[in-house]
Amino acid sequence: MLVVMEGPRGGELDIGLRAYALIAMESFAKQLKINRLKLNIVVKFHHNLFIDGKKNGSTDGLCEMESPRDFIIDVALYGNWLSTLAHEMVHVKQFARGELDSRLERWKGRNCSQEYWDQPWEVEARRLQYKMVQYFETKDL
Repeated sequence: MLVVMEGPRGGELDIGLRAYALIAMESFAKQLKINRLKLNIVVKFHHNLFIDGKKNGSTDGLCEMESPRDFIIDVALYGNWLSTLAHEMVHVKQFARGELDSRLERWKGRNCSQEYWDQPWEVEARRLQYKMVQYFETKDL
């Protein structure tokens, strides 16, 4: 797994934050059993998260699949960015393992059309994110 990190506006990330985030990414990947996959992940940290050029205050993170092995994660530094990073890593796992299709329409081979909060991939990501952070902070540090 290759991880590249960018700071706000494409700049450098504070070295302490970069190191902490990289250690967390390794822990999350190991917990999700994707640490041995050949994945390329670019993590972009933002002061605020913008979507389509507009500020979206209700979104703390995004995960985009560029290809089956290439991903971009956007994380806002406000709030609990570590939990957001864990949540988005669950989505990386879902895409990489073929559980979720790139159009967000099929989950484990079945069509899904639930409301956002009821989508099974979001339910799983919300269920795992805090457990992953807790494990990281108590076992991996």
